[in-house]
Amino acid sequence: MEQSIVNSNGYSIFIGNDLFETIRSYLHQYEFKENKIFVLTDENSRKYCLPRLMSNIQLLQEVHIMEIDSGEGVKNIDTCKRLWNELTIQGADRDSVLINLGGGVVSDLGGFVASTFKRGIRYINIPTTLLSMVDAGIGGKVGVDLNGLKNQIGVFSNPQVVFLLPDFIDTLPERQVRTGFAEIVKHALIYEGHYWDDLSTKNFDSITNWRDIIEWSVEIKNYYITEDPLDTGFRKVLNFGHTIGHAFETYSNQHDSNSLSHGEAVAIGLICESYISHKYANLPKSELDEIVHYVTENFDHYPIKSGQFDALLNIMLHDKKNKGENINFTLLTSIGNSLINQYADIPLVKESLFFYQSLQT
Repeated sequence: MEQSIVNSNGYSIFIGNDLFETIRSYLHQYEFKENKIFVLTDENSRKYCLPRLMSNIQLLQEVHIMEIDSGEGVKNIDTCKRLWNELTIQGADRDSVLINLGGGVVSDLGGFVASTFKRGIRYINIPTTLLSMVDAGIGGKVGVDLNGLKNQIGVFSNPQVVFLLPDFIDTLPERQVRTGFAEIVKHALIYEGHYWDDLSTKNFDSITNWRDIIEWSVEIKNYYITEDPLDTGFRKVLNFGHTIGHAFETYSNQHDSNSLSHGEAVAIGLICESYISHKYANLPKSELDEIVHYVTENFDHYPIKSGQFDALLNIMLHDKKNKGENINFTLLTSIGNSLINQYADIPLVKESLFFYQSLQT
């Protein structure tokens, strides 16, 4: 059985397409076999991924399934209340285990529900999307949105273990795979330059071996997690592209019938924050051009009007990473080298939005 293991901050991340025996053995450990196991999933993972697990792991045929709708709109306290009540009615106790089977919303929400129910029960992540495999499913950040602002309520809480099965990517529509690709692009930009040199030779549509890309992307994120598990300094490098990206994601969720996915919004953030990096942190113009070319080749342009800039800036001003009225950025000095806790002024942030707007063809 081909699998690899990344040892993270107190837990293991298993990567491989044939992890069923590993999962089965883990669940049949003494600490779990007498305790209630719950699975949290959404309608898509329940339809396409859960049957694959159940057919290979008999124990999962006997667990209680809790289902939420897919999408960022359910990642709130109201959904948590429903799940906490369901766990209570089903007799969950401090020794129960919650398996989060799904994408980033399931990982974030499920981890938060588990970490706060009866002051904390154990949980396991089995991500089913590329985005959750390389980002939300690992790292120990769990939480929910508040009044449309992303991840305003949350805690740091590690899973017991994470199982990554790259074959689950085959169940996803192309758009969902592409949204995860944005985080992979970010990882390549913030880490050692040779990762970017390798990835930038590949077009999204030409990638067939996701397993290797997932593995090195997980290793990059894990590098920052283990050095700074509580996100007090070094780990903030992972925020590159996300200050502006989260603003576009929130704005689109509020105004668009077909809203931007997280990764599509992060792709916009990568361009805008690379522009700010060029103007503020001396990112070479040649590298800015390289980043812009690659991102625009692999992600569609989002039409934005100048009259919407103030609304986007207002969202940025409420970003949880800020201090007072200052908007906090991670910026690139060059590809593979970053500066955290950089505070660009409002005119420069607006200038980056005009720059992105100008790229529309």
